[in-house]
Amino acid sequence: MAHIVLDSCAGRDGGREALEAAAIASLQLDHQITVVGDESDITSALAKIAHDAERLRVAHARDRCEPDMDAAEVLRQAPRNSVVVGLEIAARDPSAVFVSAGAPGLIVAGAQQILGRIPGVPNAALAAVYPTLRPHGPVSDLFALLLDVGATVECSGDDLVTFAAMGAAYAAKISRIDRPRVALLCNGHGISNAPARAREAHRRLLAARPAFEYVGCIRADSVTSGDADVIVTDGFSGDVLLRTLEGVAATGESLLRRAAEKFQWRVGVQMLSDGISAIREFTDWENYGGAPLLGFDRAVMVTQADSGRRAFLNAIRLGAKIDRLQVIAAISAGVAEFHRLGASPASPPDPEAT
Repeated sequence: MAHIVLDSCAGRDGGREALEAAAIASLQLDHQITVVGDESDITSALAKIAHDAERLRVAHARDRCEPDMDAAEVLRQAPRNSVVVGLEIAARDPSAVFVSAGAPGLIVAGAQQILGRIPGVPNAALAAVYPTLRPHGPVSDLFALLLDVGATVECSGDDLVTFAAMGAAYAAKISRIDRPRVALLCNGHGISNAPARAREAHRRLLAARPAFEYVGCIRADSVTSGDADVIVTDGFSGDVLLRTLEGVAATGESLLRRAAEKFQWRVGVQMLSDGISAIREFTDWENYGGAPLLGFDRAVMVTQADSGRRAFLNAIRLGAKIDRLQVIAAISAGVAEFHRLGASPASPPDPEAT
């Protein structure tokens, strides 16, 4: 049984919907839940919300951080904020899952200070799912994994190969893919014009022959094809790509809606309305909860700043699944195995890398 530690100081309506999600989870799910925030405010709000008092606890965080403060400023001026207090609770419990819609930079910085790092992982990665045309694995998962999408903006070749090992281990567990196909995001089908970090990662992935299938480089215009189960890149490029995919989906929905307004025949309007609903359901990030922050010895789920009840509930469910399937242990084993195969920076150049 997972222990869900939920930050109630961020998300829609000032964190009110995070608290409501925790209350619903206490009634529907078989997990212990700790809500972190101002104890007085939480207790007062819970008096008006149906919940299971035996499953739901409250942990006090005395400091409130302003949204425009950077991570270093928050940790200095508001050291007992809900992110820090929640991560400290998670650090004491091996079954804990931390869920927050707080600033990703603060969550990453707090996790680096408080949680243990998986051996062999130099930096953490945020992993997000995105829809593809081709399904993945025996369960026909319609989503692939993209990492990093913002945790480590400046990446080395060592970061990229470690992200590949972590992403492959995650996909193997969550999507039940025996040998995940991993690709590097590049600016061409070849590696020659890629940055040095990507060329190094490409060489090492070819040389190691890991437990996953390295399929080489993939361009941004091919990421939705589904030819790779996991796509690896630096945090800056990953965040830009993810926002672009979200923007294209929103534009497509808007164009369909505009076309529907011009239809005169009722059947045509109905057909387009069904298409609009399908696109919205397929691309709505709240259906998938949050992005797991990989690289630490506890499960950490980062949701978007405007997350509502549905997003928090789905993040809680995904975090509990990560705990149940022992994904963190699998990632640790995957990284160790990758480095055991000799995928070190000192590996000799591979002729295929050119």
